[in-house]
Amino acid sequence: MLGIHVRTRRAMPPETRKNDNRESRRQIVDAATELFTKTPFSDVNVEDIARSAGVAHGLVFHYFKSKARLYEVVSQGAADRLDRLHREALQRSGTPEVKLTAFLESHMMAVEQRRADYVFHSRGGGSPAIQTIWERSRRNAIHLILELYGVEAPSEPLVVATRAWLGFFDELVLEWVQGRPVPREGVIAASLSLFPAVMRQARVLGAEDAPTPRDPS
Repeated sequence: MLGIHVRTRRAMPPETRKNDNRESRRQIVDAATELFTKTPFSDVNVEDIARSAGVAHGLVFHYFKSKARLYEVVSQGAADRLDRLHREALQRSGTPEVKLTAFLESHMMAVEQRRADYVFHSRGGGSPAIQTIWERSRRNAIHLILELYGVEAPSEPLVVATRAWLGFFDELVLEWVQGRPVPREGVIAASLSLFPAVMRQARVLGAEDAPTPRDPS
């Protein structure tokens, strides 16, 4: 009697499948990050992302459900990187003014690398989740700056005043990154000059804990 041999497919080990899933997901996020930083959100489609990532179109929806959800993941990664750059800049040696200058420079460098994305979310683009991500990053920046001047638990009036100063800086950066006639050095110099004045006015708002930064010479 002849034996019949049935050829069966070996099941892929669970750990291998998990690694493959992680790698595919990472490729999608990396591809989306590169596209969103250079191209407005509305001009990027899922087909472009899948093609750039080298994966099947359906995998994008499998892992992220929608382009908007994928953009949230990309935005969180960008916010985390920006927070890290801010911390590293403020940990450099030197006076508080030198460190604040490094903070502004690192911020502008990061913005320049992801200009399309920066303009999009700064003008209110994206879901409420996107705005929440960047609001959290903004509050992190505010607290880092105030800690630089020895204020670890700032009052709300002081947070509001610092937010106003950061908003001034952000508006100048928006103009600069869009190619308007606002020089990088001018953005930094104007923001540094305004900071001590804003801290003085913070006391008018009731911020008794406002620091007294040195006016730039």
